[in-house]
Amino acid sequence: MAAYLTDGLLAEQPYRVSAKFTCGGTERMIDIYLTQVAKGRDAMKDLTDLMRIAQKRYSHIHACALNPR
Repeated sequence: MAAYLTDGLLAEQPYRVSAKFTCGGTERMIDIYLTQVAKGRDAMKDLTDLMRIAQKRYSHIHACALNPR
């Protein structure tokens, strides 16, 4: 899930991406929050790409097979 939130309690960190996946049969979740992005950047694409890197790195560090949900 990737989202840009402009009001409510979460508006202080409006750029968010979350991913739920299994790693070696164990359910995991990674959340990434940003308060701002550089002007001209595509925040949702950048966050999605960053999440893919984070998931791959997590599976490498913990030596498990990555299964996105």
